[in-house]
Amino acid sequence: RFAKDRIGALMVLRGRDPLERRFEGGEDLDGKLSEQLLESIFDTHSEGHDGAVVIEGDRVTHFGTRLPMSREFGKLSGMGTRHAAALGLAERTDALCIVVSEERGTISLAKDGYLFTVQDLGALEEHIAAFLRDKAPATHEMRWWRDALRRNAMEKAIAVTIALALWLVFVQ
Repeated sequence: RFAKDRIGALMVLRGRDPLERRFEGGEDLDGKLSEQLLESIFDTHSEGHDGAVVIEGDRVTHFGTRLPMSREFGKLSGMGTRHAAALGLAERTDALCIVVSEERGTISLAKDGYLFTVQDLGALEEHIAAFLRDKAPATHEMRWWRDALRRNAMEKAIAVTIALALWLVFVQ
């Protein structure tokens, strides 16, 4: 809807890298991510509408923040300040930045030092889902536990069986 209504927006989805040292200014916020919250932040009458929002999980943790600008001017031809800020952060961290251009009504993503335009909502959803699977902190932690349980499962089962047998023998 931001793209359709030509409302500029810059949203940062945190990956594993800490972001606090990469941005400045803005306000701390611990708000539940919702369409209404984002609309109020990016309303042109809002104090923080020109800055970025930082999203961690289902929470908006900061708004109105200033991101580092990219110096890769070749990648930014015809793009605005929001795009330069998104690319600047994507060059320095593993965050995913979503940029809505108020001039062109397009949605772009900055990720791993690259900036590209998303053609439709389905593609945007796919990119976000892939990012959350690969880089979101909570997903990473859950995958670590799941992988740790599956790794060497046979050896772990044998070890538990032997330990249980020894316990039964010596306790009896």
